[in-house]
Amino acid sequence: MKESLRALRFIYSYPLRYRSAMTIATTIMFLGLLGNIAIPLLMRVAINVGVLGGDPQLLLVIAVLVLAAGVVTTALLHLGKRIRFTVASKAVNDLRHDLFGKLTHLGPGETAEASGGRALTRLVSDAVAVRGLTNGGLLELLIQILVTLTMLVAALVIDWRTTLFAVIPMVPVLAVNLTVQLQLQKSFVELKGQFTKMLAGVGESLANINVVKSFGRENAASGRLHKINEEHSARDGQMKRTYSRWEAILNVVGGLPTPIALWIGGTAVVNGRLTVGDLVAVVALIMMFQMSMHMLAMHINGAFRSKVTAQRLLNVIDTADVVTEAAHTRSMPALTGALRAEGLIVDIGSKRVLDGVGIEVAAGESVAVFGPTGSGKSTLLHALARLRDPDGGVVTYDGIDVREFAPAEIRQHVVCLPQRQWIFEGTLAENIAFARPSATDADIARAAEAAGLSHIPLTRRFGASTMDLSAGERQRIGLARVLLVDPDILLLDNPTANLDAETEAALLDTIVRVRRGRTLVIATQQLAVGRHVDRVITLGAVPDADDRSLAHAGTTEKGQAGE
Repeated sequence: MKESLRALRFIYSYPLRYRSAMTIATTIMFLGLLGNIAIPLLMRVAINVGVLGGDPQLLLVIAVLVLAAGVVTTALLHLGKRIRFTVASKAVNDLRHDLFGKLTHLGPGETAEASGGRALTRLVSDAVAVRGLTNGGLLELLIQILVTLTMLVAALVIDWRTTLFAVIPMVPVLAVNLTVQLQLQKSFVELKGQFTKMLAGVGESLANINVVKSFGRENAASGRLHKINEEHSARDGQMKRTYSRWEAILNVVGGLPTPIALWIGGTAVVNGRLTVGDLVAVVALIMMFQMSMHMLAMHINGAFRSKVTAQRLLNVIDTADVVTEAAHTRSMPALTGALRAEGLIVDIGSKRVLDGVGIEVAAGESVAVFGPTGSGKSTLLHALARLRDPDGGVVTYDGIDVREFAPAEIRQHVVCLPQRQWIFEGTLAENIAFARPSATDADIARAAEAAGLSHIPLTRRFGASTMDLSAGERQRIGLARVLLVDPDILLLDNPTANLDAETEAALLDTIVRVRRGRTLVIATQQLAVGRHVDRVITLGAVPDADDRSLAHAGTTEKGQAGE
């Protein structure tokens, strides 16, 4: 129960950021719905006084009032919805902003719950749920409860006997509906999970479509997605059939109030206890009460679903950041480039990736960190650049613990270039300037030329994830970005992966040339890299007693990496 309340507080905190607008909208919507109750009461006067009293002028006045009530009600509801729609759009945008910001603070291993299709469903499908609960959910449930109680009180005032007998069948209907909603929560959670799995499968297949085609596995990939889709459809159909079956039963029972009101109220009219106008008003209010109870069930269903969605979103929000920023940090001076790591321990999930690793790099030294796949090279670079904080050990720049500096300041002095460079839709100049948007055209041109990109016009446009660039050209765009930042320490993660020997040699020559005395650490599996650096550090994967891969560091002199 505590977790459910926390989830609801979290998800509703977004529309409630605009508390004033939501209060105004809720009040307007409540007044609009109350306007509907005025119509049966006006009809009561029209029949009792206008029809039975023979007053045609009064009938005209009441007819105009009924029309006015309808117009005012419609206008109020429209205005309230417009305000809500505006708030809903802002709330969804706020949630997506926070979710994306959270995802950028997670490490590769920590994003298992928030990667691929999972991240997409959180940012799209789950985030959109905020729009639904802003326009409904608990806030609409509160309004509907107040309106329903007002209808009930109005009917009781006119004739409490008829009203009481008429609403009795609605009590078990509401109780059973709540029970069914609780039972269907588990199915809804499974359904959301299957949808996420399906979306992740589609994204995975499309991202690796060339691999699928290379092995002639199109039918297998299609069949796999078809199976996931069938499972999702089966679960969705089962849940809808269950709810539909109960809804049919409840509608039959829930339809009893109107005939009961006609029978008991009609008898009271025959016996002279009620007027015809009273009967019409009570029956109309009872029918409205039935509809209101149906709306209550829908909003309760929405509240249950919003709780499930909120818990899914909290799985991302509650994931620990891989970098914890201290409350008080010091200004970061220009670095000499001296880099040291002692006793680094990094656990990702249940796997220990680094176990007591320590390295030391002198100012201006170039080092290659060599090791097989899974030996922890990338994780080590992430720790050195403070893209993640280790679980144990310390990293220092010029003898100062990196945790004393704000991560944003570190990015101006230490750059870790990933293996795959992100190319977004835009010109080459815009792609290079991503690292420093304030760079001048001259700065960008110099960086492009130094990185070996002079053969590509700066005005050339690329599509998102463009395929018309070679792997070497992608890496050179990354180098051009680095040159704009001009860091004191440069960390390169496997920059020559998937390159032929000639391209690899040309790229390494460019890296050495643009280094300009800055400290350089290259994580690599390519032995040839060792010939371009001062020293090679080897990371080896050694199984421990629990059969986990632990990375250990050892040092060899330049040229000995291949021995």
